Amino acid sequence: MTSDMDPKHDKKMDETFGKHVLRKLAKKEHLTFQETEKVILNLKDGNCTDTFSAAFLMSLILNGENEEELSAIIDVIRSSSNRITPQTSVPLVDNCGTGGDMLNTFNISTAAALVAGSSKKIAVAKHGNKSSSGVSGSADFFERIGYPIQDNKVDTHVKSIEKHGLGFLYAPVFHPSLKSVIKLRKELGIRTVFNTAGPLCNPCTNLHSQVIGLSNPNDLDLIPKLIPILGLNRALIIRSQDGMDELSITSTNTVKYVFLEDGRYNTRTEILDPVSLGLTKCSISDIAVKNKNDSINQTLRVVYGCLPNSPKENMVLLNSAATIVAGNGEISFEDALSESLDCIRNGRPQLLLRNLIEDVGDISKLEIAEKTLDL
Repeated sequence: MTSDMDPKHDKKMDETFGKHVLRKLAKKEHLTFQETEKVILNLKDGNCTDTFSAAFLMSLILNGENEEELSAIIDVIRSSSNRITPQTSVPLVDNCGTGGDMLNTFNISTAAALVAGSSKKIAVAKHGNKSSSGVSGSADFFERIGYPIQDNKVDTHVKSIEKHGLGFLYAPVFHPSLKSVIKLRKELGIRTVFNTAGPLCNPCTNLHSQVIGLSNPNDLDLIPKLIPILGLNRALIIRSQDGMDELSITSTNTVKYVFLEDGRYNTRTEILDPVSLGLTKCSISDIAVKNKNDSINQTLRVVYGCLPNSPKENMVLLNSAATIVAGNGEISFEDALSESLDCIRNGRPQLLLRNLIEDVGDISKLEIAEKTLDL
């Protein structure tokens, strides 16, 4: 027997149910898994008005999504994704932040993915999108330097990961069912529940570990509860004390380790001070950028070793270290930091990027981007 709240009972969301959802959220009540699932199914199928969709997303922001609501959203997204299973001899890792910190920094996690991937200690399945609330997203960077982000042949991205140890998984390609919400997110221009759920929906079925950056402090207690449904072996959930969805050298950082041990998930929390790792503290202005072009340029400069001992390079080194630690639980932050620095000094990220783009992308675009670096 089905009820009116069962998404399988009536695929198209009716007006009465929509009002029920918004009234419930307006009273600061949380939705059930089934209610949330029904809304998201209708949202992705284009069965909701723009007015309802905007009101729903804004209400979730104001109310603060909980474990049951996020679980339902993740389940819908993952069940309708284009899934892949790259075969790698080293742990497959993602590092993806939720965005929404509004601090106008460069593409830190993207540069960190390139540096960590060049270490050969892990392979990186970098999942991401174009920016909806910041200066530049990971997709903006990869598109500019010639990676075929829009290639619907998923084998291209599997090949990138298997052959080069790095691939970029553009969210619209792997989650085509969410096309209807892209315009709405751009129009809102602020963090939505998809900023939180998106990083938890990497399309790789065999993802080993993940670094998840959070801008919302409330998510530090929420996200660890969702790691078991993702099937990860290990996750590092990170947030700087001054609100970045990255590890930062501008302040101390909260790191929550969630790891599978003897068939169960355990959690421990660490306050990481970059000064204790030998990194010099800086201010937000030292790592901020002016616009998208500046962001892409500064990201590439760090990857190519053009900014030695600078705040921007140190930011990338710290986050690259976290990505390596996520994939290799036995390595210390200190050793992973040293490994990351060695990679940059020996030009490994630059070589990785050039080999990758020559193989699957448009090398002329990378060469145009390189001309701005005065190599």
